[in-house]
Amino acid sequence: MRDRHLPAAAGLGFRIPSLSSLSALGIVACMAAAVPGTAAHAQTAGAPTDAASSTVVAAPAERQPEALGALTKMGDYLRSLARFEVDATSATDAVLDNGQTVSFAHRTELKVQRPDRLRADVTGSRGPRGLVYDGATFTIFNTNKGYYSKNPAPDSIDGLVRELSTTYGIETPLADLFYWGNGKVDDTALTSALFIGLERIDSRWCNHYAYRQDGADWELWLQTGSRPLPCRMIITDTTQPARPRHVVTYHWTLNPSFSSSTFIYRPSADARAITLRPASQAPLEESE
Repeated sequence: MRDRHLPAAAGLGFRIPSLSSLSALGIVACMAAAVPGTAAHAQTAGAPTDAASSTVVAAPAERQPEALGALTKMGDYLRSLARFEVDATSATDAVLDNGQTVSFAHRTELKVQRPDRLRADVTGSRGPRGLVYDGATFTIFNTNKGYYSKNPAPDSIDGLVRELSTTYGIETPLADLFYWGNGKVDDTALTSALFIGLERIDSRWCNHYAYRQDGADWELWLQTGSRPLPCRMIITDTTQPARPRHVVTYHWTLNPSFSSSTFIYRPSADARAITLRPASQAPLEESE
């Protein structure tokens, strides 16, 4: 039984995660009427939540300055990072033709050296695959299928993320980090922005925020202190009756050391080069 809502992109096992892309406020269409209220606790950031005794009360849709400001602070901090590594685990729902919701688990290891080096290795339901960018070319590969495609690239990571999405219909792994960190996110798309409480994600204390926009409810946990890094994100697609979700948990390493080979792709001897065509054209073909 195939899934309806997460179509494969470009034949290399990459998907355009529609749930993930909803969180990138800058690429969501202008929003219409305000969405009805959600539930939240009236708290101040940094005050722990007592899960055993808390009572959830209905609250009207509102845009709390604290919750909006948290997005700005996160984006500013992400832009300040010259080098970082993220180990992320995610689960993305898909709705089958019979209406059943199933979840696909993935692990993404992302290495970034600004402004023009990136490597993403993804493992999960479709086997090992990835993206390597060296400032002049990008290569996408699928180890299970034995394919790779090397192509000219823009001269910055931001340009690469845009080109992959708009030209090839490929969403860069963990693309939300780049949308948030490019300084161009427009929070006017949000109809609700709320602070929920202080919660623990693994060993980290994180402030929990909830946001709402047309077509999506999403939650964000940001590390407390001077480094407001994303700890976890949950996006719920509200356009579908099944309300499928995308859940990702981030673990960060700041200022890592990368070897000279980190951002170089070396295909195996039996790997086949294929031509990556724009999303509006015919499928991939093998190179001559």
